[in-house]
Amino acid sequence: MEDFFGPEGILNARLPNFEYRRQQRELAEKIENFLQSDRRLLAAEAPTGVGKTYAMLVPAMRWAAANNSTVLVLTSGITLQEQLIYKDIPALLDVLGLDLPYGLLKGRGNYACIRKAREIGAEGFLDFGGDKGQASRDISGWLYATETGDLSELSLGDTHPARERIASSYLTCLGPYCPHHERCFYNKVIRNLSHWRVIVANYHVYFSYVLGQRKPFPAPFGLLICDEAHKMEDAARAVTQVGVDARDWQRLLRRAPRLDKVEASLLRSVDCPADRFAEEVADLSRVFESVFDQLAALLPDGKSFTAYPPELKNDTAELLVKCDRIIGHLDELQEAAAGGGHDANALRDDGGIAVWNGELTAFRDSLRWCYDTQNYPEWAYWREGGSLKSSCVNGGDLIPPAFDDDEIKVVALSATMTVDNSFEYWANETGLAPDETAVLDSPFDLSSLMEIDVVDLGMPVMSPGYADAVARVCRKYARENGGATLILLSSRRLLTAVSAYLKMNAEKDRLNILVQGDLPRTELLELFKENERSVLVGMASFREGIDVPGEALTQVIIDRIPFPHPDDPVGEARAKLEGRENFVKVVLPSAKMQLRQAAGRLIRSGADRGRVVILDGRIVTRPDWKILNSLPAVPVKKYRLVGARK
Repeated sequence: MEDFFGPEGILNARLPNFEYRRQQRELAEKIENFLQSDRRLLAAEAPTGVGKTYAMLVPAMRWAAANNSTVLVLTSGITLQEQLIYKDIPALLDVLGLDLPYGLLKGRGNYACIRKAREIGAEGFLDFGGDKGQASRDISGWLYATETGDLSELSLGDTHPARERIASSYLTCLGPYCPHHERCFYNKVIRNLSHWRVIVANYHVYFSYVLGQRKPFPAPFGLLICDEAHKMEDAARAVTQVGVDARDWQRLLRRAPRLDKVEASLLRSVDCPADRFAEEVADLSRVFESVFDQLAALLPDGKSFTAYPPELKNDTAELLVKCDRIIGHLDELQEAAAGGGHDANALRDDGGIAVWNGELTAFRDSLRWCYDTQNYPEWAYWREGGSLKSSCVNGGDLIPPAFDDDEIKVVALSATMTVDNSFEYWANETGLAPDETAVLDSPFDLSSLMEIDVVDLGMPVMSPGYADAVARVCRKYARENGGATLILLSSRRLLTAVSAYLKMNAEKDRLNILVQGDLPRTELLELFKENERSVLVGMASFREGIDVPGEALTQVIIDRIPFPHPDDPVGEARAKLEGRENFVKVVLPSAKMQLRQAAGRLIRSGADRGRVVILDGRIVTRPDWKILNSLPAVPVKKYRLVGARK
């Protein structure tokens, strides 16, 4: 790898902004040696600035070319995927002199379903949110012009109801029976996969196949690179989460098939008159609404439940029976239609009955799972808004089957994978046991570039004066720093209080206050970068993916150690499952890793300078937690707030 990454190497000679970094060369060498060995899983931590993207791609693409194999690169966010596809991969292939076809596979819901998109026009340009059919007209025109069917080409937001209406879904897919099967945009991408030698996708796409649908990934590959590997567990949980959403169910029942279009002899053969079927659907809708109205009254929002409310056992059992009856009718109808003796198009629905029945079956199965609650505490159960949800509490119970092919080599990388210099926490959370590890040091002299201030507010989080104290300290630091500050808060209550206080004083302090939720995330970040006197206020999770080098970000403020909320359903169930060991094995390591990730937003290059402020005295008053040991070895200053209103 010296020939590529060394001071006199090819990359330095051919790439204009390339800088030699010892750690990058070491990581590339580590990956190359691993690929030539008989070991299966390499886990490597490469801090910000190492240049892990090039370090992983160069040996991986050389390996793919030499072995006539395919590399699958998994990441978390679309920003990094697009950087790989449009910048890094083509640049490196050119420098390396390799000819490897490559492409990006997005999640199925990012592509339009031609059948569903045409239905919008066929129904007379549906009105979405009072737009008088404009979105429908835009979609119809775009449908004939697009070559990819990628919904990002449309000027519709990710949550626009029209986008949701036409998005492809395996639940509503007719497969080979669809009249648009050959033209299907998603199928085109899947067919291209077999020609690509470098495939870029995200964890949700990969896990949706191997864990969600329990199918193989739709293209063979010999090397799996898992970038941003610290996000693997969350993606696996999201894909396997079970949920019943009241609005989705209501929409489904409103779309129930009308059997009066079905051939009369077919209906008679299964004793399912169209009018009786319609009555049963209406009855199902009535019972469903009654059950979910009562659930909202009996189950507190966001709180876990360990047993289904006994007051609703009978009504929900009745609801499930009614689902079974309707599903049974449609199963019989489809079997009779396929059994012969009827016109080939006796159902006269272009496959719509099969799709609707499949969706109802999935809803019924999800409701039954939440109704039974037999898997607590391995799985958590809770109500969230108009939904019932259930999630596996430990990704280590989910993930291993996705990596059980001994013929596939795996490289897992992230800027934050270790806790206290050990991969034990990551291995426990993913269920994966690396047989080789590497921890690279930072290419920056962090001790001269950043400092940490620990401020003891002198009161617990639930004190009446806590929000006021956080707001005043945040204002003091933001004003002294002249903006260029990212504030990460642990609750929406704090987000509201702190942002309101900062906005109230913004003109006096000459600061530009930007708040998560006021504008789309990308717009907020652009405004933040443009004005160095900006203060960006967000929830703790807002830190993910923030990359703001230079003078635009020189200070990060965190209100407390990011322990989970005590009422978090998944955390609560896991604590029940693991008992006393839960804090030491899960809660504390997770908090340490999240603090490292937040602090990592600050120094993105050797020219950056800055300060991390943590408003939690337990950082120093609980030395047994060893939290400072998990943060960069930089100067630490300790302060205590005096005169605070408790």
